[in-house]
Formats: sequence, C-alpha cells, structure tokens
Amino acid sequence: MEKLLDVKALHVSFQVGKGEVKAVRGVTFSLERGETLAIVGESGSGKSVTALALMRLLPFPGKIKSGEIRYNGKDLTPVSEKEMFHIRGSEIGMIFQDPMTSLNPTMAIGKQITEGLRWHQKIGETEAKARAIEMLNRVGIPHPEKRLDQYPHEFSGGMRQRVMIAMALAMSPKVLIADEPTTALDVTIQAQILELMKELQQEMGTSIILITHDLGVVAETADRVSVMYGGQVVETGTVTELFHDAHHPYTWGLLQSMPRLDQSRDQELRPIPGSPPDLYEPPQGCPFADRCPYAMNACYEEMPPLTRLSDTHLVACWLEDPEAPPVMIHRSSAS
Repeated sequence: MEKLLDVKALHVSFQVGKGEVKAVRGVTFSLERGETLAIVGESGSGKSVTALALMRLLPFPGKIKSGEIRYNGKDLTPVSEKEMFHIRGSEIGMIFQDPMTSLNPTMAIGKQITEGLRWHQKIGETEAKARAIEMLNRVGIPHPEKRLDQYPHEFSGGMRQRVMIAMALAMSPKVLIADEPTTALDVTIQAQILELMKELQQEMGTSIILITHDLGVVAETADRVSVMYGGQVVETGTVTELFHDAHHPYTWGLLQSMPRLDQSRDQELRPIPGSPPDLYEPPQGCPFADRCPYAMNACYEEMPPLTRLSDTHLVACWLEDPEAPPVMIHRSSAS
C-alpha cells in the first residue's frame, strides 16, 4: 500500500511561564491510502496535540519543534499558512473533539457548512445548500432543511457533534482526522456515524486517523493501532496484533481495564495505578516506568529502542531485550 501521510520524529512543545511542556516527543507513524489508523491512550498522552499539529492548528504557545509531516510526499511543516488554508478541509479534514468551541456561535450552521464547500469546491449556493442538507440527514439530524438556519446554541451537545461530523465529511477529504468523534453520542448514533465513516472510506478511498480511548470502537473500525503514552508511541501494530499479542505493559493495562463480554459479571476490572508523567520534566527513560510492575533499572535510565516483532508490529520496551528476565504476562487475559 502507498503511504499517504508519513509522520517522522515529530516534536511539539508549549513554552509557558513555568518552562517547556514537551507534549509530543518523537512521534513516528504512517497512514496508508484507504486505511484506518487508530491512535489510543489515556488523557494527556499527546493524541489530540498530534492531531492539531498535523493540521497546523496548534494553539498558542504550541510549536512544532522538529520532525516531518509528509502528505503525498510533501513536508507540511514549513509550508505557508496560505497554502495550509487550501489543504485544510479539502485535502485533510478534521472532526474536532469539542463542538461547542469549534462551531461559530454567531453563525447559522447551514452557513458554516456551505462556506467551506463554496470556497474549496467552487460550487454555487444552491448546490452547496443541497449538499449540506444531505450530510445533515446522513448524520441523523431530523428536518435538516429547517436546521440550516439555526445556531449552535439551539442544538444539544450530541447534535452539535453531528454537525461537526457533517462539516468534515461534506468536503470528502482524502485524510480525515477524527478526534473522539462519537464521545457525546449515544450508542445508536455512534454506530450510525462509524458506519457513515466506513461508507465514505469505501466510496472515496478516504484514509482515517481515529483518535479515541474507546477500544471497542478501535476493534470495530481500525486496521492498525498506535498506542501513545507520555507523548510517545510505545507500541504499534495491526488490530489483531494489539488485541491478541500486545507486548507493552501499558497496552496490557489498557486491555485489562476494559470490560469484556466473555468475563464473569463479578470479575473486577484492573485499573492502571499511578498517574501519567509530568511533561514539564519528562522522564529520562521509559515514560511508563513509574507505573509499570515489570520496571527494571534500565527502564529509568534510558528510553528503550523500537523492537520490530513483525513487518507491522513494533514495541518500545526493555522487556524485549535478550538480557531481560522472562515475564509471564497475562497476554491471553489481555487479548
């Protein structure tokens, strides 16, 4: 498959009064044409900051310190804001996590959807309006013709999220970044939205980056998964590899903390103890070492290198070192 998006050694920092927050530290991943890549991890792992960096929409004082973001072979990190304006929406679209702050409260939602269509696709007002009505209907908003003239405050949180999804999908982008796209939706609408995204992918060959903490959504929709922790990718592989043969203790923890249909009702979930690292002063070694029950001296001293387990499966963990002690991990119980 051909790489549509290729991110290499991406570093993103926020310079604040207290110092420098190193939110993303050397993230590397690629996105193939027509595939869905899920980026998972708990809050503060750097998922959303990575997504905003791809769009060059980092809020002040965020800055890309180094690295490459290659789209169709072209590095987007040095391009002008004018050029990025033409890429956003039409080439790379994004469903933002918080629709209340992403929608303009002073503008009717119909105008917000048609504005991008008319600018990027050079179509008339009537055609743009028809497209907006079609997309609102497809994301499950009743009476879309009437809803076009309403404002964001007249919609519930879930309805605003659906409007955001309609805006992103209306442009038929080649890459769609979905940042927690179904968080505010009930399970029925969530299923409809995920199905809609699949349809767009099949019709247009769209590539999707799905940012989520919901491993059930990952299992249902993704082809590959990158697990982030402490601003770094600690494991990546296909859905089958991550769910059935995970190798990083953090991935084991994520899998063991989620409910399963085949487990006993009185079986307790296993939370991951401790808290994520302070990225004002990121750890010298593995960022998960303080919370890892298998941590060794090397884990605190140096970040482990990536170990290639297969053509698609990589992990950054000192347990993969030939000199590391064997660990009888609950891989079967985590799968």
